[in-house]
Amino acid sequence: MQGLHFKNLKGSQQGFTLVTVLIMSMMAGVLVLNSLKDNVAQERLSGNFQKKMNARLVAEKGVFDTYNYLNAQLAANPNQTLDQLIAAMQTSGSASGISNMSYNLIANIPAGSNQLFLQSDGERFDGETKLKANFELVSGSSQSSSGFGGGVIGCDGISLSGSGIIDSYDSSLGDYNSDPAQGEINKNANVTVRTLNDNDIITLSGASIIDGDLIAIGKVNFGGSAHIAGNVHSNDSITMLSDSTIGGNASAFTFFKQTSGSITGAIHANSYVNISETPVGGDITSMGEVTADGETIGGDILSQGDISLTRVTVAGLGQTYANYKQVEGSINGVKSKGNVTLSATHAIINNDNLRFAGAFNDPSDPYASAPYKVSPPQPQLPQVPLVEKQPIDDGILDPNDPNDLTCDPLDIENAVLTVDSFADSAKDLIIKDTGKGASSTVYTLSNTRGEYSQGGGSGAEYNPIPSTNATFLGDQHNILMYDNVKINGNIEIKPGHNVVLYAKGGFYLQGASTLTIPDNSSLTLIVKGALIIGSGSTINTPTNGLTQAGIPVFSIYSSYSGTGVDILGGVEQIYAAIYAPLSDVEIASDVAFKGSVLGKKVDISGAGGIHYDEALGLGHVGNVVKAAPPSLVFKGWQSY
Repeated sequence: MQGLHFKNLKGSQQGFTLVTVLIMSMMAGVLVLNSLKDNVAQERLSGNFQKKMNARLVAEKGVFDTYNYLNAQLAANPNQTLDQLIAAMQTSGSASGISNMSYNLIANIPAGSNQLFLQSDGERFDGETKLKANFELVSGSSQSSSGFGGGVIGCDGISLSGSGIIDSYDSSLGDYNSDPAQGEINKNANVTVRTLNDNDIITLSGASIIDGDLIAIGKVNFGGSAHIAGNVHSNDSITMLSDSTIGGNASAFTFFKQTSGSITGAIHANSYVNISETPVGGDITSMGEVTADGETIGGDILSQGDISLTRVTVAGLGQTYANYKQVEGSINGVKSKGNVTLSATHAIINNDNLRFAGAFNDPSDPYASAPYKVSPPQPQLPQVPLVEKQPIDDGILDPNDPNDLTCDPLDIENAVLTVDSFADSAKDLIIKDTGKGASSTVYTLSNTRGEYSQGGGSGAEYNPIPSTNATFLGDQHNILMYDNVKINGNIEIKPGHNVVLYAKGGFYLQGASTLTIPDNSSLTLIVKGALIIGSGSTINTPTNGLTQAGIPVFSIYSSYSGTGVDILGGVEQIYAAIYAPLSDVEIASDVAFKGSVLGKKVDISGAGGIHYDEALGLGHVGNVVKAAPPSLVFKGWQSY
């Protein structure tokens, strides 16, 4: 077409595109530079933080190294002062394995105090942290614990037979099984029956009942239909071969074995668990095999070894690091790192919840392949925990551990020997009843003398016996000193008097004898020889087991070695707090014993049982101080 003209714009379009690309490249470069700048800043911040953390760690190391050093020096030389301790300590140190990590120490002791302020300055390159730790120098000497606060303790073993019950009550609220003002029956399950020494045995037979916990350093053997309401622990094994029950958990350092009976709680053992016709309310955990035949398991099973179940209903999972076998019964799921064997019929795994890494007993079964069969090392299983041992009696009471127990915290042999050194001229006390009612013989003990207040005869042997001032368990007492004490009559404590009597020989309450202790009075009986309370005797004590001064109303301390304490019971309940760590204690009665028992070996028989008085845990048993090295106690720290 003539008259029309066209202009070529191709060159200008190419230039615009080039400019656009250049602008976008510049923007991308700015973004990259900013990103690099941020990364450098983040790296620097991270490096500074790491240096700061390393500085804090090495500052903490300075505190802990110095703490351990100072306590070791105190143990080696308990008489050092704080000034002497810090004069010999190092003032700098470093961390091994990492270069340029060091600390410097500054110690400060305020004048006239037992406080130590320790500043530790930690450095890692240009990172710095200052920590100040506060310590207190604490004396290692401590008051001895009550010898009557443990419940029933047989240091070397306990034997329970018959049908008696062992439980607790609080005599400050009234008599056992009474109804105090609060409207609750004074009968509790707060007793602990335990042993303290290695290789001991707790044996339960008949229909014994323990309304509390049982702790054995050695073995526990159940017979008959014994019942424990609380937990049972053994540093060795637990064997229950009859219709016995445990109301709490059972834990054994070696194995647990039970036939019939029941466990309300869980079972935990290191060696193996073997139960038959025994329902279990909780979990079963073992570092060895678990074998169960019959009944139900209310929780999970976790085993380091094989699990073998026959006619068992399991509410939880069965998990094993080894092999799993099930004959009949049902389970809520199975995880096995080994093989799985199921009986052809009636072996149910709910919802097909099965995972295993080994082989299945029937290769044609759908369970023999995926998704049930998985590649090793799956499936993942929880770690099997270890049953830890209860500490045994090392003969030393730890002043910093209120739960530490030792069989003889009062060092009874030396305490009795201290009294015995004042009893060279002690004579026998022989009381024979010569009548009834107003004409019966009564021997009365007071703080200062022992004498016939009724009956008796004439002659030197009937003269009053004055007390002797002597020390027992760190306290000064007026002590009535006798050689052998043989009572076949009536003996009583003068009202309002706290009497201490020492029998250099034996103490015998025989026949139809009576011992009467009125309200707010007490008798502390120290015996070097044997003690026998006969079956026909009666001991009358106040309802409250402690006087207003906190003294047990009737306490027995024996240093006799052998079968030294025999309580044969009678027609009335007997109350006593027995401390005889070197003596075998025998309690045989169809009428319950109230108080507390600590003996070398304790043998309880009959239908009476023991009602532990919880109030005795607060009783005053002397002023014995146990020497132990002082120590630095960490009181806290602050960072700058």
